Amino acid sequence: MVTDKGCAAPFFTKDVSVSDRPLAGFTPPQICTSDMNAPFFDNSTIAAGTVTGWEWDFGDPGSGANNTSVLQNPTHTYSTVGTYTAQLIAISAQGCKDTIQQQFVVNGSVPIADFNVQNSTTLCSNQEISIQDASSVDFGSIIKAEIYWDYLNDPTNKITDNNPLPGKLYTNTYPEFGTPASKTYRIRYVVYSGINCLQSITKDITLLATPTLQFDPVPFSCSVDNSFQITQAQLLNGLAGSGVFTGTGVTSDGIFSPTIAGAGLHTIRYTYTGANGCTNFAEQTVAVYETPAINAGPDKVVLEGGQVTLTPVQNIGDPITYLWSPPTGLNDPTIAFPIASPSADITYTLTVTTDKGCTASDDVFVKLLKAPAIPNIFSPNGDGVHDRWVIEYLDTYPGCTVDVYNRYGQLVYHSVGYTTPWDGTVNGKPVPVGTYYYIVN
Repeated sequence: MVTDKGCAAPFFTKDVSVSDRPLAGFTPPQICTSDMNAPFFDNSTIAAGTVTGWEWDFGDPGSGANNTSVLQNPTHTYSTVGTYTAQLIAISAQGCKDTIQQQFVVNGSVPIADFNVQNSTTLCSNQEISIQDASSVDFGSIIKAEIYWDYLNDPTNKITDNNPLPGKLYTNTYPEFGTPASKTYRIRYVVYSGINCLQSITKDITLLATPTLQFDPVPFSCSVDNSFQITQAQLLNGLAGSGVFTGTGVTSDGIFSPTIAGAGLHTIRYTYTGANGCTNFAEQTVAVYETPAINAGPDKVVLEGGQVTLTPVQNIGDPITYLWSPPTGLNDPTIAFPIASPSADITYTLTVTTDKGCTASDDVFVKLLKAPAIPNIFSPNGDGVHDRWVIEYLDTYPGCTVDVYNRYGQLVYHSVGYTTPWDGTVNGKPVPVGTYYYIVN
């Protein structure tokens, strides 16, 4: 400190200790007017140090001296329903304080338990069963509910809801059954408005049998196979009713078309509806494999004694095997491009099979051209014997040409193809007897 005359006083220092302030907190009671000892639970905290003191005000001035307490977890008796505000002052060992106030309700002592079963006319054993709270209390609210789903057969098994709300739904799934036709279960519903204020109600429900189904695997099919009836789905428990099929490529009565479905895996569902209104379904995956595209190739022509290679258009895709039939004249009927040496005209059928077992077939015709047998004499004299120059097998060569010349080199006959043998005439007149020369191309 310095005066206006410039005189300065000496400086003094002193340490100051700062303690953490507690954070007050407590859990208010959930009670009714019949609960003699409403519990208050302290949950105050402090970062460093300890909480050593508690000053409670229960918000019930009509209780006189009992309206306060210095215990950590005290109790108090409320005799009248209503909304109260309790206060806690938490005090640390160093004397630091924090205050909190909380409102809570003292509920009435007469709760009325009730619930409604949802869809009560058709309760099937394979469906969730839902009940809806319909309870009430003379003042305040229900603070806890207990549900026994099978009170007759399993009275110790229950679920507890510490936060029930009006109209709240609760669900349960009972064991599914196909026989007998029905089973009865007793539901016990208990509601609390306080620690000792409770009421219960029981109601019986009847569950109906559901269809018991089995859907065995369906054999695979190929994409060009005929439609077939699915017989692998069946009802096991004899429940009256009817079933329908759904899925790609299947009709409602179970006719499956591989062609409509197409290649791939298809899920078929069988749904059975019992006369009692209960339904169930089973599913099975059906495999449809692609049928190979097959072309045995162009028809072939081969000279007698020669050979020709069959040239199918190869399938690209799944691995396939080849089989030619008949094997007559083939060097290997199990390869894609066999060599054919037939002794007569023949049609070969090629069948290809994929590794999935799908097959397809196509034909190829092989024309055998035999070597023409050319006679060096004929006598067109009308006696019916050798009246025409018949060249055996030449008619099988549709593009051949035949030219006949006299000894002077003059062309006396010309033909493209030789379907009609020459009768020894030119322009309707017989040529002279003699030697003639020919070229067969």
